Amino acid sequence: MNIMPVKASEYTQTQELVRRAFAESAHTDGDEYQLIARLRAEPDYLPQFDVVAKDERGTIIGHAMLSQIAIVDGDKHTSALALAPLAVAPSQQGQGVGSALVNYLTAAATRAGYRAISILGDPAYYGRFGYVPASQFDVHASFEVPDAYYMLKQLRPGALTDVRGVVQYQPAFGI
Repeated sequence: MNIMPVKASEYTQTQELVRRAFAESAHTDGDEYQLIARLRAEPDYLPQFDVVAKDERGTIIGHAMLSQIAIVDGDKHTSALALAPLAVAPSQQGQGVGSALVNYLTAAATRAGYRAISILGDPAYYGRFGYVPASQFDVHASFEVPDAYYMLKQLRPGALTDVRGVVQYQPAFGI
């Protein structure tokens, strides 16, 4: 498997993969594939964090994206990232593709100097990668969500020591 930034010529394929991956998910709003297009149109779009996983034949089997967010506490804005969406082709699920994408983006974000990545997702899955409830850092979503499902991963020890607040998303998220 190879992981690399997506090419513009692969945008339609990635959106279709995300649509299929979330089609039967219990936790979906059905908008994940459209969210990708909106995020790519944002001025703060980070193409280096919009990645695909390809099998040995070059077929796209997974997609993941990190987007710029801010943790806001009054006048203080701390830059961080949000992982959304993460999708794997239904025929490839349970084979480590999602884990490889998460690990790739975590390493890339760490190298780029970001402090943290947030995720709204299953604690049993994302906990394996070091994600913990964001409330442990006094960081909160700007919407109602059960505490256990809104998580953060600090990318280096102490990266969030002086950070607290509410996460502000890009307009594409519609939050």
